[in-house]
Amino acid sequence: MADSPLGTTAILRGMADALPSHPPNDDSSDLASSYEAIALLIHAYMAALGFKLQGFNEDKKLPECESLAPRLPAQWNNGFGSLGFVYSHKQSAMRFVIRVDRMGGKVEIRGLAVGDENIHRFERVVREVVQSSNLPIRITVNDGGEDRSDLVDKLRSIFVSEQAISDILNDLKVKIIQKLIPKLQRDGYVETAEAEATADSERRAQEAQNPNRPFRSPDHSNIQPPPFRPIPDMARPRPQPVGDFPPPGFEDPYEMNRPGVAHPLMPGRSPYNIGHDDLNPQGLGPHDPLRGSFIGGGLPRPGGGSGMHPTFDDPLFGGPGAGSGGYDPQAPPGARWDPLGPGGNPRFPGPGSGGGSYPFGGPGGGGII
Repeated sequence: MADSPLGTTAILRGMADALPSHPPNDDSSDLASSYEAIALLIHAYMAALGFKLQGFNEDKKLPECESLAPRLPAQWNNGFGSLGFVYSHKQSAMRFVIRVDRMGGKVEIRGLAVGDENIHRFERVVREVVQSSNLPIRITVNDGGEDRSDLVDKLRSIFVSEQAISDILNDLKVKIIQKLIPKLQRDGYVETAEAEATADSERRAQEAQNPNRPFRSPDHSNIQPPPFRPIPDMARPRPQPVGDFPPPGFEDPYEMNRPGVAHPLMPGRSPYNIGHDDLNPQGLGPHDPLRGSFIGGGLPRPGGGSGMHPTFDDPLFGGPGAGSGGYDPQAPPGARWDPLGPGGNPRFPGPGSGGGSYPFGGPGGGGII
């Protein structure tokens, strides 16, 4: 950057040219504080990019700013703790405000395009940029007047290093100027691809939040595959039930499509699985929810229907569809039995209890009278 029109030496020379003329017989300093030094550095860079100073307040234009250029008016550093500059540029019809504010041990630089109202900013720790021990700076005055021949070296000495100058000017370019005037045309000015840097930082932040998705650098050379992690059983996809009209592949959070657990004496279904045939269209296929309940006919179906209106031979009532083996769905194995009917018999007898095919006990049963 040192050999370009925007190099460190060129900007330091611009700072030396911008300092106001020293009044005769005045022993005061020309540059007294650290944040004034940073503000002067930023102004010199803005001037090198073709920005024209219009004043120090956006509500008031100072004609002497153009007549004294490249010198600054004497009141440029009158603001206490906050310095402002208002610029124009030939590539834009807008005015631009730059403010340099001292905040504790930091300095904040903000930029705004009047009318856009989007504030762009960055900050720096003052001691990382300026060596306050080399302040103040005073222009050498001889009998013949000002001597600014050593001013560039004096200004260079107040900064920590040339790299510190380059860093703060780069932040000024990337974080403020490129957003105020995109595609600015100036010798030695090259825009930085901030979008790529921003995308990299976002990907790194995502990697920190989710280690299973590692950050991929542009060369992809340091990427290690993630460790193998077996899928838990509950997360494994289950096979869809086979039927005349299989459902689409939706999620099944309540396991409605999961095959039911059948009793060993009643293979193929649970006696209480009522209503699933109502999902089938009426009058179609062997699983018509009405056929076998009310209208009769159709193919024989072991175990009865599974609509919302089960027939009396449904295993729920202990009918023939329950199979053989003495299983009583009203009193599953291991359940406590409190007799409800006369003589201690079940109110709804199961198979083999003498109730025959009568669902409510019938002759000889202990059913409802």
